[in-house]
Amino acid sequence: MSQPCEITGLSEDNVEKFSFLHQHITTNKEIPMPDNESLKGFIKPLENTVSSNKSHSSEEKRRESLFKHLEKSIASKFEGSKLSPFGSMESGLSLKGGDFDLCLQIPNADEKKILKRIGGMLRGQGMEKVQTISRAKVPIVKFVDPRSGLNVDISINNTLALYNTKLLSTYANLDTRVRDLTICVKHWALHRNLSDSANGTLSSYAWSILVINHLQEQGVIPNLQSGEDRVVVELEEKEYDVTIDEKASSENSNSKSIAELAQSFFLNYATRNWYGEVISIRKGSPISRDDKGWMNEEPSALEIFNSEKENPGRMGEHHLAIEDPFEINHDLCRVVRAEGELRIRNELLRAAELFGNGSTWKAICETVDSDRLSNIEPSDIFHDLRDKSDDLVRNMLEKTKAEMDSIDKLIDALETERQSTLRMAKAMRGVIEETSDLRKEHKAVIVGLKSRNKEIDEIRMKRDKINSDIILPIHMIEDELSKVYSRLTEELDIHRVPSLAKEKEQFSWFIELQAMHGKAREASELHHRFIELVKEQKEEIKKLKIYETKHDDTTEKLLENEPMLKDKNINSKEVNSFDRRVHNIQKALRKRRGEMHKLRREAGRLDAWLRKKSGDQSRGRNRGRGNRKGSKSRDKKEDSGPMTLGDISGLLSGMGNEGSSKRTRKVSSKKAGMRKMGNLGAHRGSRSQFKKKE
Repeated sequence: MSQPCEITGLSEDNVEKFSFLHQHITTNKEIPMPDNESLKGFIKPLENTVSSNKSHSSEEKRRESLFKHLEKSIASKFEGSKLSPFGSMESGLSLKGGDFDLCLQIPNADEKKILKRIGGMLRGQGMEKVQTISRAKVPIVKFVDPRSGLNVDISINNTLALYNTKLLSTYANLDTRVRDLTICVKHWALHRNLSDSANGTLSSYAWSILVINHLQEQGVIPNLQSGEDRVVVELEEKEYDVTIDEKASSENSNSKSIAELAQSFFLNYATRNWYGEVISIRKGSPISRDDKGWMNEEPSALEIFNSEKENPGRMGEHHLAIEDPFEINHDLCRVVRAEGELRIRNELLRAAELFGNGSTWKAICETVDSDRLSNIEPSDIFHDLRDKSDDLVRNMLEKTKAEMDSIDKLIDALETERQSTLRMAKAMRGVIEETSDLRKEHKAVIVGLKSRNKEIDEIRMKRDKINSDIILPIHMIEDELSKVYSRLTEELDIHRVPSLAKEKEQFSWFIELQAMHGKAREASELHHRFIELVKEQKEEIKKLKIYETKHDDTTEKLLENEPMLKDKNINSKEVNSFDRRVHNIQKALRKRRGEMHKLRREAGRLDAWLRKKSGDQSRGRNRGRGNRKGSKSRDKKEDSGPMTLGDISGLLSGMGNEGSSKRTRKVSSKKAGMRKMGNLGAHRGSRSQFKKKE
């Protein structure tokens, strides 16, 4: 087993993994400098990277449309709120396919509740992959708009980010090279897997700050945060200096090309004194760590990475120290982990060395883990069709259209089922509402029957118990009482005086009869009450049958048009089951419509490629003949390089409505009537357009 490096502590495998950084630390080898011819070879590829990430007008329209929709929806739910775009897409420093960041400002807001409400609203509007992250430093809700394909992040009260966006946007407007270099660096960082703060590398925003810092040091742009007139705002009980000199101009003598600036960028940060300086675009030059108070704390990235402990912990703070331009106590590198720092430094050295050795921009930006970028749309949307024959592409188009037809039928079936289920749920709710009074009365009768049954049972039990204890019926008790009383109260015959025992017996029997008589009377009263309750119960049962008949008749009338519900037990539980069914159908519809959207795009792409090929062939046949009278001149751009999505938006939009898979848009009767009447507005020019057609 090989021993780790004595200087870096890296194992043999990790020495190979971080070869450029390892060589830089262990040797004094200088990074080569490219010659002028080599640098010129970088200009075109760098410009292509910038142009391929240029936002097309159609994308901007989709963004604007989505923003207006969200602004209106949120304003209706949260009075006094304000929705504002921010981030790299707003500043113009975003790569193609970047996130659309929005900030929702609500004073005195309960952020968790607001996020939950917004998430529910977005799900109800058919947005996809809705996710609320309430425990982050800045709470956000993430989602994907299925119509535009945009990934959207809405943050709550992230006001400072608006100032950050304004600052970067102002820098970008000073000199075109700001945007160009930022796009190129971000492109490189994306493909080398260095712009993922969630996984321990720098954020896209931090790379933008590094670019601006480099251009400040190169004298390309001035410091926009200097000056005597200061602007201070209070946010969440903290004061921030948000001064931005918007009137500043970039009057400099630096005329370096994008290639020279890119090469110097990588060389600058590859060989930078990270141990002694803090990056600060606020100051416009590096700040010493002593002045800033951000010391390079232990343990180092190498110590953590080489640790054999199962849980080595986090490395010390401020290793790649980058000061936030407004929140000056915030270090943008605090998210960087040990391996992330080593990878960043290694890749900076790699890029600087490849630049110096006369390599290519493609090699410098060679993709690490291509599966990670599989969802990013390629710059050339026809890349997979260029080596295919026209017949094969036509077959692919026909197959796509057949799939569209199949899914279209499924959508129609789901729509029909959804409408039917909604109609039945509505009918059931109508029945429940119309029969609510009857059901209340029916319920009241049932409740009365139950309580009365209980009372009847109790009376019967008491009566039967008394009757079981009494030997004689009440009339016989009364007769016997009368006889015994007479014997006890008649005049005594001196010659026939009963004995004392006999008299005691008679008196005891008399008292016993009196007690029996009282119990018998009680039993008789209970029996009479029992009879009354039974009669009442029979009358209430008659009422119950009447209510049930009325309920059935009303239900039957209401369900004349819904025979499928006649055998259903209509109640709120059943209605809820229908509602769940509608929800599931809606989910299936969204999924199918998403599939249809992708298939339509694919059909449009295939159709556009075939039409482009046919156009190229026709131009080839007509080459050398010159422009005929009346023919339109073609843009040279049409024949050069791979076509991007922005370049062919016209082709895609021009795809006809052929095939049954295109769902027709319903037109209101009012609009249809206006179309029949023709254009009644004012017209310029000849009146001949209003002449009757011959």
